Amino acid sequence: MIYVNSTVTELPRSCKSAAERMAKELEREDAYASLTDSCVRQITKLEQAVSKETGEKVALVAYRL
Repeated sequence: MIYVNSTVTELPRSCKSAAERMAKELEREDAYASLTDSCVRQITKLEQAVSKETGEKVALVAYRL
C-alpha cells in the first residue's frame, strides 16, 4: 500500500487514510499502456516528426485509460 508522508503537517488518521486511497487510485490510473513493438515504432516516428517541426525534443507517452 502507498504511504503518504506529509513533511508540512501531521494529518489526522482519517485524512491519511483518504490521502492513501487517493494516491493508490492515481497510481492505478497512471499505468502505462502495454504497446506492441509496432506501436512503439509509430510513436517514435511521431516524436521525431514533432521534434523536427517544433525544433524541440519531445517525448510522447501512452497511458492506459
